[in-house]
Amino acid sequence: MDQYQHLCRIAGKTWGINRNIRRLLYKTVIERTLCYGAAAWGHYMTSRRFQKKLDSIQCLFLLNITGAYRTTPTAALQVVTGLQPLHLGISNWKTEVL
Repeated sequence: MDQYQHLCRIAGKTWGINRNIRRLLYKTVIERTLCYGAAAWGHYMTSRRFQKKLDSIQCLFLLNITGAYRTTPTAALQVVTGLQPLHLGISNWKTEVL
């Protein structure tokens, strides 16, 4: 959550860095940070409860990237930004590394 607050400080909805740079920061910093810890908690990836938790984390960043309303569904935000759900991205990352 600390990284989310830092992103909010450098990019508001109408000011700060543009959408493409926010998306790049998300891909290079946030996703990689979560993938780094996936070795410890990756076995929970099949749990629906865990997938919902990852979706809620991702939703905060996607809302900041797109500037959408917070009632916008996470799946719609994923389509608009072209990003896949975190649990799928982490699963793909684990298979590439291992």
